[in-house]
Amino acid sequence: MYKTINIKDVGLKETYQLMISGVSPRPIAFVATQDNDGNDNLAPFSYFNAFGSNPPIVGFSPANSGRTGNQKDTLINIRNTNEFSISMVNYNMVEQVSLSSCEYNSNTDEFVKSGFSKKKSSLISPPSVDKSNFIMECKLYDIIELGGKPGSGNLVLGEILCFHVSEKIFDENDKIDPFKLDPISRLGYNFYSRSKSGIFEVHKPKHNGIGFDALPKPILESKSFSGNELAKLAGSKEIPEIDSNYNVFDDLDNQTLVEKIKALLEDMDIDIAWQAVLRLIK
Repeated sequence: MYKTINIKDVGLKETYQLMISGVSPRPIAFVATQDNDGNDNLAPFSYFNAFGSNPPIVGFSPANSGRTGNQKDTLINIRNTNEFSISMVNYNMVEQVSLSSCEYNSNTDEFVKSGFSKKKSSLISPPSVDKSNFIMECKLYDIIELGGKPGSGNLVLGEILCFHVSEKIFDENDKIDPFKLDPISRLGYNFYSRSKSGIFEVHKPKHNGIGFDALPKPILESKSFSGNELAKLAGSKEIPEIDSNYNVFDDLDNQTLVEKIKALLEDMDIDIAWQAVLRLIK
C-alpha cells in the first residue's frame, strides 16, 4: 500500500519535508564564496551532486527564502563573482557545519562563527575549509532558476578547476578510501548519515548477466529468495551444469538447501550457490 500525496493538496513546508526525507541521503556541499568587497561567506547545501566528468561539473541548489523569496548570500555572491569552492563534509566537521547554517547577517564571516580555518585557494579568490578531506575549486558554468518563487531552487552548476585531496585518505593503490574519507550526508529533519558505518560493496557483473527472465522458474517464483539474492544469480554469464564435486548437496533437504544457497549468496560464492540451486530444482 502507498500513501499518495498530490502536490496540489499540500503546502510548501510539507513538500519540503517530503523532499528532504525521501530523497536521501544527500551529500553536503560546504560552499565558500566572496562578495564584491572580498568578504567571505560559508554555507552548507544538501541539494547537491556531481553531473559530469568532461568537463567536470558539480551542482547545488540554494533555495529562495520560503517566507520572503529573497536569495541567499551564496547565490548573490556567485552571480557577482562567478566562482566558489566546495569542501566536502566529513564526520569530524559535522557540528561546526550545523552551526554555520544559522542565518547570520550578510556581513558575518561564517568561517569565524563556526570555528573553521581557511585554506587559500590556488585558482579562485574564495578560500575553502582546511578541515575538509576533499575540496573543489569551481568557476560558474550556469545558473538555472527553478521557479522564481518563495522556496524555489536555483541550480548552480560549477566547472571544477582543480581538486585538493588530503593525502591521508588514499589507500595503498592511490585510490580514495571511502572509510578514510568518512563523508556525512543529510536526511530529513535533524538526521544525518555517516557513510563510514554503512559502506558495503556491490560487484557489477563483468559480462551481460542472464537476467531474471532466464532464471529457472521454480527459483524465480520461490518465496524463499529476495530480489537482491535473485539478482546475484541473474548476474551470472550462464547457468552452469551440475558439478559432481558438489554431490554433497544431494543429501540435503529442501529447507537446508535454501538456507545454504542464501548463505553462499551472502558470501558472494555464486558458482557454488548455483550448484545448490540445481539440486533444489531437479
